[in-house]
Amino acid sequence: MAETAQETATPKKSGLLGWILLGGIALASVAAGFAVPWLISATSPASHSEANQKSHASKEEKTAFVAFGDVVVNLHEERLTRYLRLKIVLEVEQSEEKNLNELLNKRKAPLKSWLISYLADRTLDEVRGTVGINRIRREIRDHFNEMLYPDGREVIRQVHFEEFTVQ
Repeated sequence: MAETAQETATPKKSGLLGWILLGGIALASVAAGFAVPWLISATSPASHSEANQKSHASKEEKTAFVAFGDVVVNLHEERLTRYLRLKIVLEVEQSEEKNLNELLNKRKAPLKSWLISYLADRTLDEVRGTVGINRIRREIRDHFNEMLYPDGREVIRQVHFEEFTVQ
């Protein structure tokens, strides 16, 4: 009977030691998680000021707005009773405005064809609300950049809607 008491006492001590060790490791991990970002941000203030200067310089660059035109499509609904009317304007750097106008004149038909197909596949729920509108703007921007600039440049910064009507 005395032997069983000693056997059960030993695992309790090792179990307690394991929990203490695990707690110490967790505490050290949490402390490191808080300390490392604080130390990194404190050691490189010059890099932050350079990044701020670059962002201010990019904001100071002149932007231009290039009209793409109107698009009217039926939404993907059962009875085709809903339609979407868009008036699109593209935002670019002013230095790229002339180049974009030339490319749009050459490639407007395939761009508009893709846009009509893309929008005709959208349902009313997909074009409803800020999230849906922002997703459409982002996808139009990405696809237009791919079609107009196959070298991978992102010349079109934003796609703006002067008119966005669902009826």
